[in-house]
Amino acid sequence: MRMPRGLDCGIGRLCATIGLAALIGLTIPRAHAAGDLSLSNPDGAAVRALVIGIDDYQHVRKLKGAVADATDIVTSLKSMGVGDVVELTNAQADRAGVLREISALVERTKNNDLIFLSIAGHGTQEPERVKGAEPDGMENVFLLPGFETTPTGSVERVLGSEFNHFIRQFELRGARVIFVADTCHGGGMVRDIDPRAAEMSFRQVPRYTLLVDELKPVSDSNDPKSELDLDHTAFLAAVDRYTKAPEVRIPGIDGLRGALSYAVARAVEGSADINHDGKVTLKELFSNVRQVVYQLSDQRQNIVTVSSPAQTPDTDVAFGLTRGVVLIQGPAARAASGQAGAGVPVDGQAPAPSAVTAKAPTIPTLAGAAKELPIAGAPGPLRLVAPIRLAALDGKTSYFVSVKPKDVSVQAVQPTDNPDLIWDPVSHDVIAWGDVVAYGMDVASLPTVIDRTAAIRELKRIATRSPQVMRIWPDDRQQRAGQTIEVDLSDVASRAVLLFNVSGDGTIQLLYPVGADAALARSASLRLPLRVGEPFGAEQIVAVTSQQRMVELETALVQFNRRRASGQVIKSLERYLPADARIASIGFFSAP
Repeated sequence: MRMPRGLDCGIGRLCATIGLAALIGLTIPRAHAAGDLSLSNPDGAAVRALVIGIDDYQHVRKLKGAVADATDIVTSLKSMGVGDVVELTNAQADRAGVLREISALVERTKNNDLIFLSIAGHGTQEPERVKGAEPDGMENVFLLPGFETTPTGSVERVLGSEFNHFIRQFELRGARVIFVADTCHGGGMVRDIDPRAAEMSFRQVPRYTLLVDELKPVSDSNDPKSELDLDHTAFLAAVDRYTKAPEVRIPGIDGLRGALSYAVARAVEGSADINHDGKVTLKELFSNVRQVVYQLSDQRQNIVTVSSPAQTPDTDVAFGLTRGVVLIQGPAARAASGQAGAGVPVDGQAPAPSAVTAKAPTIPTLAGAAKELPIAGAPGPLRLVAPIRLAALDGKTSYFVSVKPKDVSVQAVQPTDNPDLIWDPVSHDVIAWGDVVAYGMDVASLPTVIDRTAAIRELKRIATRSPQVMRIWPDDRQQRAGQTIEVDLSDVASRAVLLFNVSGDGTIQLLYPVGADAALARSASLRLPLRVGEPFGAEQIVAVTSQQRMVELETALVQFNRRRASGQVIKSLERYLPADARIASIGFFSAP
């Protein structure tokens, strides 16, 4: 990519843009340690939950991660001290079971209780029964394991209006509600899926026609007409009404998952407490979960968050965090005590071409240095436990006998065997999760793509733990040569900013600061325009912000600039990240 000329908001110029909430730093509560932290109700009453997850559909396409989503949320709630948690998975979540448990939960609910409702599974839409309830006349529907378009099977679903009915019952008892819907109900994908990719899993079934509908909806005169008629409820939905929700890969976790459920589980454990005051406001909850999902899905998901009109997200507390808190010692603190790992020098390769070019081709120097500074110490390469699973499109594994990446092990598998990367032996393109990562890569070049895949996995894991709000505009479509995108960082006033790109072949490029760019941002937002250019494929834009200038990390990035050094960048982050660092790691994709 090359910088466009003559734009109002060029690199190094700060622009006032959309204001989004700040998110947490690296010094976070160690939520999984017993006794360190617990979730509490700021109103002093009980916290209760009903969590549903369905993979094993009998008559429509099965899902792969919804039960794991439910189990994750249940485990997080219980580890945070919530005792009243009911989990329904697969066959347990038939209509009779769901209605029985949610009705029992209503009966147990007391004044000022906090109720978590969560469902992960298939969704769809049907013509609304309450006229005027939805702008498009279509009602959201949640499908249960035995659903089919027969008279008997038609019963096995729950209407969105029925959930609203029960939420009203909770509110009438004086409770507040957080409702998490990790499903999708309509629409498609903005960014096309490469047909050579492994099949992706979505939480949606096509619309259908019920010739005989035996469902008798639960309702009464107190029911709200829509979600906006509720008073004390916060909604988090995986996607809007026009977009599909994919099941995604989470770094360090086997199989597929729902990004929303995963993000909510981490928020419950304390990651959403932005200012570490022990109170998670609705704004903090929404912002944290939104950014984590956006990053984990490579922009394919933008969640929808809605609070009742009577609520004030900036100040209303979603939940509290109490008891003793043990803080994780950040990498900077470990470095000060001599415990940090050292950085890794560059591998000696000649500078590689980069997909993103900053406004000036000159590599900046720091602290008056006249040349690149070596990084002291040289530990072994980055080694991750899980191998990168590599497949050839034609199923032959013999291509990969000589493929030996530096930073991670590789396992040759079949293209139907859930590979991380698929290599096309005809075009030499490398595909991952529906997108072309790199074009025209011969076998000898595959190790750098494999190492890059491992590095991106680590970047996503780190960024999930401590997200910095960042968006890439205009959307998640595949970007074409010559087009301009904008990277928009929010809530960075008086913070040091480092911005770099990791291209599909593992090439690093420092994007900010370059030349005369200010070390500390002077405005709440920083918007940087970039122009798409060669090489095409995957780009991973990474932002690191801190209250102090990160000189050591900046020096390392200068040395790695225009080199295939993705693993070394991870090592430098491990060594030099300050305790208050926030990180964004967002992928976008380009094509000729």
